[in-house]
Amino acid sequence: MNSNSEWHKVLRLVWIAGGVVAVNEPGPDIQINAGMAGRSICRLRISTYPNLFDALRKEGFPILGATFVVGPEELQGLRRPEFRAISPTKGWLVWDVQQQWRQIAFAAGTSGHMPLMDVASRIASSLGYSQMRLHDLLTAYSVQLRGRLHESEAKDYQAFKDTNSFEVYKAIHALFWEMAVLRDTLAEFAAAFCFSRVGVRRLSKLLKSLDENPSCDPLADEILRATDQSSRGWLATFTNYRNFFTHVAPMEQAANIAFAVQDVRNLSGGLSIPQVYYALPRDAAEFRSKRSQGIFFNSLEELSAASSRRHERTSEPDTLDYLHACINQFAELSLMLVARSPIAPKPIHIGPEDIIGGIQVTLKVTK
Repeated sequence: MNSNSEWHKVLRLVWIAGGVVAVNEPGPDIQINAGMAGRSICRLRISTYPNLFDALRKEGFPILGATFVVGPEELQGLRRPEFRAISPTKGWLVWDVQQQWRQIAFAAGTSGHMPLMDVASRIASSLGYSQMRLHDLLTAYSVQLRGRLHESEAKDYQAFKDTNSFEVYKAIHALFWEMAVLRDTLAEFAAAFCFSRVGVRRLSKLLKSLDENPSCDPLADEILRATDQSSRGWLATFTNYRNFFTHVAPMEQAANIAFAVQDVRNLSGGLSIPQVYYALPRDAAEFRSKRSQGIFFNSLEELSAASSRRHERTSEPDTLDYLHACINQFAELSLMLVARSPIAPKPIHIGPEDIIGGIQVTLKVTK
């Protein structure tokens, strides 16, 4: 049988923006639901196993990640199935770059380059944990969308509150925190191995060092552009949001208003799908400045009027969409720094000399 036509024994869960989930059990059928095990939206069929993602993209579904369930222990919750974030243009970018940093850590360790092994292993871990936190946020959106539409019809736009919001906010804060760790670890690597700056362990310290002692390295220009406040560089924007939610107010209390939104996305293929929407402030730096000076509203009347304002995705991005874009931008930066490692990635190989003690194999007989 041709490998392209073979249906592998894999349950694939494709995570789509807004909490929508596409389920593909072994075979050609794809069930698209409003949340995991939620209300059915539509069904698709594919002709080959590899065609799953292209078929969803053709219909206009914005794909954010995928989970692969390959055995009964994963279905029973005894083992964690593999999840991978999806880049719009580079496939499994986060996973691929994480493997390269693991290989750098391995090569550095076998070469006795302990400082490089240390920072490379931490970059690999941060990429992996950020990807796991993204999965947590996707799951939280999915649970909320399923709960919202369990007994209600989808609306074009409706703000609401329920107990599932707390899990979404927790996952949002956790992903911002995790990627801030990744940001600073990448800055530490760049400082030590690209700019020869000693004792720099955070992005803020690297920027201060580059301001006091500029570098002609093109990487310095790339970092300065990404962190430029005036042009709203992507790293500057990320840091503004993260600092606001960490040091000023949690997201649900940022504007003294906390409502999730269920709205509808019109796909290029003509289908309309329900989704959950958590709006980020339009201008993170300005918002932080105003909120730092005190509360936004002087009366309950002002608060009530602001609560009824309709949010627009074009100016106030959805938090899940935004953080998914950020993890891919961090992966792009991580990939750029792979080429600057003093030791190239080396495939991880474990031989007999690496094994201490015996290896015991337990065969499990299933009935």
